[in-house]
Amino acid sequence: MDADVKTQLAFHVLGRSPAGAKPAGSVGRLRPALLAAFRDLATLRHDFPLVLVRDAEPADAVQTLTSLINAALQKVAPRGTAGERMRRQVLRVEREIRRRASGGGMLSAAWDEAAAALAVDGEIGFAESAALAKAALAVDGELLDCSAATPLRLVRHVWRLVQEQKLAALADRVEGLILKLADILMADHARSEAGRAPDALAASIGSGFAGLFDFGAMSELLGSVAAGPVSKRRRQRIEQALAVLEAQPLLTALRARDRAAEDEALAALVVEDCTAALAAWRAQRPSLVALIRAIAIAELEIEGRYSEEEHDPFFAAFSEASLRASDLALGPDLLVCVEDAGALRRAEVIELLSAGAPVKVLVLTSDLLGDPAAEPGGPTLAGTRLATMATGLDDAYVLQASAAMLGRCGGRIARGLAYAGPALFSVYTGAASADVLPPYLQAAAATQSRVFPSFTYDPSAGPGLAARWDVADNPRPDTDWSVHPFRCEDAAHKRIEVDLAFSPADLIAGDPRHAGLFALVESAHWNDAMVPVDAWLAGPQPIGAVPYVAVVDDQNRLYRAVASEPVIAAARRCREAWHRLQELGDIHNSWAERRSQAERIAREDAAREAAELAAEESGEAASASAVPTPVAKAPATTPAKPAPVPEPPAAPSGEAYIETPRCTSCNACLQVNARLFVYDGNKQALIGDLSAGTFRQLVEAAESCPVGIIHPGEPRNPSESDLDDLRRRSKVFAG
Repeated sequence: MDADVKTQLAFHVLGRSPAGAKPAGSVGRLRPALLAAFRDLATLRHDFPLVLVRDAEPADAVQTLTSLINAALQKVAPRGTAGERMRRQVLRVEREIRRRASGGGMLSAAWDEAAAALAVDGEIGFAESAALAKAALAVDGELLDCSAATPLRLVRHVWRLVQEQKLAALADRVEGLILKLADILMADHARSEAGRAPDALAASIGSGFAGLFDFGAMSELLGSVAAGPVSKRRRQRIEQALAVLEAQPLLTALRARDRAAEDEALAALVVEDCTAALAAWRAQRPSLVALIRAIAIAELEIEGRYSEEEHDPFFAAFSEASLRASDLALGPDLLVCVEDAGALRRAEVIELLSAGAPVKVLVLTSDLLGDPAAEPGGPTLAGTRLATMATGLDDAYVLQASAAMLGRCGGRIARGLAYAGPALFSVYTGAASADVLPPYLQAAAATQSRVFPSFTYDPSAGPGLAARWDVADNPRPDTDWSVHPFRCEDAAHKRIEVDLAFSPADLIAGDPRHAGLFALVESAHWNDAMVPVDAWLAGPQPIGAVPYVAVVDDQNRLYRAVASEPVIAAARRCREAWHRLQELGDIHNSWAERRSQAERIAREDAAREAAELAAEESGEAASASAVPTPVAKAPATTPAKPAPVPEPPAAPSGEAYIETPRCTSCNACLQVNARLFVYDGNKQALIGDLSAGTFRQLVEAAESCPVGIIHPGEPRNPSESDLDDLRRRSKVFAG
């Protein structure tokens, strides 16, 4: 073991700086090597800025600028050279809007400003291209860049649309009840002696037709046939129900289209403290009880089904304990927005979610790794477990995502905000490291590294975990780490291209507060004992191996950063937590894999037993044919031929098959050929009609399967094209 290896190993185990190493903080700001190319985010086509659409269904209220421009170009860009020129010009507008996105504003206004700024170049056709693309934009809305304030603004925007939609339906229902109750009271008045008086009848007709009627005679006639009046107790019930229904400030504002009153009432439902949210919910419950009681009484009275003997005792005892989940879903939801300030705050969130309140909680985490000055001992990974803890409540909707992923989560955010029960939205903002990496890049790195993976737990999606859990919105959800190509040049300017995994160690290496957990090694001191962190974690390494991650400084000089043991421990914890999420999302499900292995062994055992039985039967037949038949005189005989030796059992047929119990129902294979691949009753894939597809489709489906359970077997059609290449590709998936 040479001196470099010894000192590098000493740093990994003991934290002592190796020979040829620099302190990680001595070369300026570091970033993971895979992020070296992303110095200017404005030139990168990514999900931000987002567009918050005001007049839209909640599920469609969050759009990405990129997707809107792609859709617009698809509508208006012609084919050929002219279309390519238009695309290039419109993408220039998109880049300019992205540069200006931090200022916010409406997309339409930002488009005009960007187009005007670029038009000064005088490029032929630019103004026309920009105008056509703007006209083809499907929506307009507020631009939202990725910052610390992004999650709150986005969630509050969608929450408001959900509340308006839900409360508008309730307001219409209440307004209908009010009108019908008022009709009952008006009809009762019309049947009363006062309502049948000649003057009252004349007033109801109006002065224009008063001369056409004899109201005295009409009064006498109505008096002879009038039904009995509404009882005093019934009138009192109806009047009390009307009073409650008409005394709902938010519903009154919605019915009156009073935007200012609506804004004020909705703003009162947004709180920034868990304790205040519980107090607000307790204060709101009596009015909700009164509203639910009034609605029920009103509906019974309108339908003529109210029975004083039956219903009076029920409504007299109706209290907060009588409220059902469907009752709670009628009223407005509280929106609670808090920062993850430590274990006590997380305990408060769990207590609030378990209180049975119709509450939606947004928890913002700005720092996942912790400050070693305050909490020595390595990265804390604080705030990365709150969402998984909340799923243990069973009835809470839970979504975890970094701010970088929010543009892809609009529909799931809307579903959680409309969920009839408590909901948690745990979001990592990436803002704490804004001086090192932009918030978008830091947040995306947290997702890529599995430190803060995306997932959704939706109790309303079905009774089983397979329906409720979704972890598919992560990069390469079937693997431990996401892997990306990395290109660089060595000292001799020779181009090098390798694949690098992005692990928690990469994220930690980019945080200057944890620089002491790494030692930078220049290329002159690199050696074969140095092992990437992902390979180090994958299994036992040779004695003397040293884990590292690739990092670059501000001048894009490449180093290997030797990772100390606290970094490896943190990465290992993240990997184990990711494995648990994979299992919950039915990826690498150990139970399914165990069943699949047992089924495979059973198939092999059955095939072996069948072969042995066939061999025995063949041997017995050969022995029986060799028994001589008695004759009077035995003729001279020649030596008998030996009995034929049975041939070994035939090799497996080579037909394609799927390990169905491990299927994640991702639909990838059905998108290749929905006749070749079908779902069983559990929505898990199996081979359907082999004659309906090709060997190429079997191979392509196997390559697209996220869990690698499709085995293409051997081609059925020997004349299919490119069989040599397809066979080579299918070997990876051999059973």
